[in-house]
Amino acid sequence: MTIPLNPQPAMPGPAFQGLPLDTACAQAAAFANVIRETESVALAQAVGRCLAQDVVARRACPDRDLSAMDGYAVATACNLGAGTHLKIEGRIAAGDVAESLADGTAARIFTGAAIPAGAGAVVMQEHAKRDGAFVILERPVAMGENIRRRAEDVAPGDLLLREGQRLNARGVAIVAAQGIDRLVVRRPVRVAILSTGNELCHAQGDCVPATGALDSNRPMLLALAAAQGLTAADAGCVPDDPSALADHLRRLAERCDLIVTTGGASVGEEDHSATALRLAGGTGATLKMALKPGKPAIVGRIGAATYLGLPGNPLAALVSWSLLGNAVFARLEGRAVTRQPGCPMPIRLALRRKPGRTEFIPARIHGGPGGLELELLAGNSARLRPLLDADGFVELPETLTEAQPGHRLAFHPFERQFAV
Repeated sequence: MTIPLNPQPAMPGPAFQGLPLDTACAQAAAFANVIRETESVALAQAVGRCLAQDVVARRACPDRDLSAMDGYAVATACNLGAGTHLKIEGRIAAGDVAESLADGTAARIFTGAAIPAGAGAVVMQEHAKRDGAFVILERPVAMGENIRRRAEDVAPGDLLLREGQRLNARGVAIVAAQGIDRLVVRRPVRVAILSTGNELCHAQGDCVPATGALDSNRPMLLALAAAQGLTAADAGCVPDDPSALADHLRRLAERCDLIVTTGGASVGEEDHSATALRLAGGTGATLKMALKPGKPAIVGRIGAATYLGLPGNPLAALVSWSLLGNAVFARLEGRAVTRQPGCPMPIRLALRRKPGRTEFIPARIHGGPGGLELELLAGNSARLRPLLDADGFVELPETLTEAQPGHRLAFHPFERQFAV
C-alpha cells in the first residue's frame, strides 16, 4: 500500500521555491536581541533556566581515590597472585577515615570508601574467599584494579556548563557534586500569545456558541511556552481588525520580549497581521518558506519586542512554532540557533509526494517484526486528531518524491523520554 501525501494531482510547472528552513530560522532569530538581565537563584530554582555564566569546577570529583567495588583493599607491596593469603586489618565503609595499610595485609572495603594509604588495588569480593582473619585471593590482581582515581571524572578548572545552556537534571547533578548551590541565570523570556479572527470564540462552561470556531491554537502555544520555561501571558483574542490588533501589539511590546499571534499571516483579504505590525510602528518581513504545513509566517520587531505571526491552522501553527519560535527564543536566551537533527527511523508504508518543500507529518511509533517503525498520520493542517494520536513529526526532505517501506526518515519526538 502507498500513502499519497498530496491528495490533489500535482499541477504542471516547476516545484515550489521558497526559503530553506535554516535560512528562515536565522532570519527570524535576527529580529531578536539577547536578554541581558540576570539574577542569582538557588540551584533548585535554576532548572530549565538559561545560564548567564560558564560553570567551572571548583573541586576534583571524586576528591580522593575511592573503591569501585565491595571487596578487599590490598597493600601495594604484596604478591598479588592467586592463592595469596593476606591478614585482614580493619574495615572501611563509605565516609570512614581510612588508616594506612601495612605490607602483607588487606582491609575489608565497600563501594565509595576512601582507599587507604599503602593500598594499590581492590579485590572484588567475588574473587576472594575469607578464612577467619585472612582473605585468600582466587585470581591474580593488577595494580590499580577497581579504584576510582581522584579527579578521574572532573578536575578543578574543568568547564562543566557553558553560558547559554539550559540547566537540566543532569546539569543539576554535576553542579550539586561541586557544592555549588546558586547559579547566575538570564531573566525568563516574557512571551504574550494572542489569537486573531472574527470566527474564534470561547466556551463558557458547558455552553458552546452555536457559530464560530473554538480557539485551540492559543491554549496549545501557551502550554508549549510554559513547558519550555518561558513566562507566558494569555493576551486573548482580537477580531480581524488591523487597527485593533495594532493597539494590542503596541501595548504588549512595552512589557514582553516576544509577541506571538496566530492567524492572518498570509496575504488574503482577511489576513491583517502584516498591516497591524506596520500600524504598530514595527518593522518586519514575510517568510515564504519551503515548508508544509506553515509556508507563510511573519517576523518583525516592535520597539524592543520581537514579533512572530504564525498561521492559523493548528498543525501549521505547531510546526512554525517548533521552527521559528524555538529559533527566536534561543536567540533571546543567548543560545545557539540550531535545528536539532531527527532520529532516523523506518516507515511502515510506502509514500508518494510532490517535491519542493520540507514537510512535517504527524507519526505514530509501532513495534514491527524488524523493530520499531513509523505510521504516518496524513491529514490536512486544520485537523487536531492526528496530533493527539502522534508520537512526533516525521520530516520529509524537500527533494523526496517517494519512499518504500523500511526507508528511514528523520523522526522528531514530541517528548524525549527514556522509558515511560
